[in-house]
Amino acid sequence: MSAPPTPAPIAAPTGSRAPGSRAVVWLWLGAWIGAMALFGLLARAAFRVVPDPAVAGHLIGTLLDPMLAAGAISGIGLSALAVRLQSGRVTIVLPLVLATACLINQFGVSRAVAEIQLGDPGLSPELAARFSALHRLSVWLFVGTGLGTLVLGVAHGLAQARGARGRGPTTVSQS
Repeated sequence: MSAPPTPAPIAAPTGSRAPGSRAVVWLWLGAWIGAMALFGLLARAAFRVVPDPAVAGHLIGTLLDPMLAAGAISGIGLSALAVRLQSGRVTIVLPLVLATACLINQFGVSRAVAEIQLGDPGLSPELAARFSALHRLSVWLFVGTGLGTLVLGVAHGLAQARGARGRGPTTVSQS
């Protein structure tokens, strides 16, 4: 007669600090999502309240630069935490893609937008069209990054649920 199955010990997923790392992921991701949403609301409000669109644009541009830098840092940091937690490829690669989008927006698109002076009475129609196209690209990069952070939240939630199911009580038969 064989011995009854005995519960196997439940191992910590990636070390004793994994629960703390998970908490940092959720706090950091929540802060990033919240900051992006707040910035979007502030941008809309600035253009409604400030009578001069050039002044509103300068205000938003001043806030956008640190926002994009924080996004790039957040993407890199969240990717590193995902590696530590072994939470899957999407949670590792997606934040790096989002960080790259922030850097492209910050150092490429937004800088080019800021160089065009809309208040210049001699602004050519070509330059105005360039401003419009670059501004639209900057907005799309920002919105895409914001949506990407939501997808990243879902991916982390799924990874955490998958990990919780994998750590459930298991039995090992002893013969």
